[in-house]
Amino acid sequence: MLAHLDHSGRRAHQHIPFPLDIIGARYEFLLMKVLGWLTDQDWLYGHKVTRAALDWTAYRLVLPAIHGEVLTPAEIENLVRNLEDEGMLMAVGICECRHGENNIDGELVEGVDPNYTCVMIGDWGKGHLYNYPSMYRRVGADELIEKARFWHERGRVLNAWGMFDSHGFVVSYCHCLPDYCVPLRNQLRRGTSVFLPGTSYAVHDADRCLGPGECPVDCTTRCYFGAIEVRDGKAVSDPSKCLGCGQCFVYCPNGAASPRRKEGFELVFCPPDLISRPRNNT
Repeated sequence: MLAHLDHSGRRAHQHIPFPLDIIGARYEFLLMKVLGWLTDQDWLYGHKVTRAALDWTAYRLVLPAIHGEVLTPAEIENLVRNLEDEGMLMAVGICECRHGENNIDGELVEGVDPNYTCVMIGDWGKGHLYNYPSMYRRVGADELIEKARFWHERGRVLNAWGMFDSHGFVVSYCHCLPDYCVPLRNQLRRGTSVFLPGTSYAVHDADRCLGPGECPVDCTTRCYFGAIEVRDGKAVSDPSKCLGCGQCFVYCPNGAASPRRKEGFELVFCPPDLISRPRNNT
């Protein structure tokens, strides 16, 4: 895989040369199948030697090559607007985790197909369109923004993927739920840092928090990462555990939860020039 920084004003710096785009896209589902199988093998994680081998493989081989970065719906909106502005191809299709584990959901969610939650970008998108024309289709920013808001509201974590810690090298993003997302399941069950924290963390105002007895939104269950607990009848967030997914502060009905920007912190695959307000919007 190659990443490059050019001088043309482009903010997405992604190029995957042929035939790596075709081969990688063709067999991505197999990686999810293998990772899903490993995640579910309790006996492998119950022995020191095999656990050490799995951790070494994850942190020395896999995660340096590819990992995720958590985004909010507003950041996704800016991202896809910027990508569309640059003429970058975007394709939506069946989740590669569902594909790999043959975990296809047969029921619609409020009329929306829950299987089409992977968005492939640039050359990676071209590879998926070439290999799976019946599973992927080209899509524009407006539809993707609506999709991100819809699924985020229903508990999905928005997560962008990139490679080799290269600035602006974003290849895809997903709408993830532990029920089907293999990397998220691995992180929650095995503690592997597949999803890296986003640009903000949540803070809670005790004076505005309605508490579990009155609040219609249970932010403790919306947070998959165990960052929120109830103390003295009020929600409290642990910044060290918060990934900034927005499941609490986007939907808090009384404005008790809010995002606090991390000073001096930038994402790698989705840096400020990609998730900031698009150039053609004033």
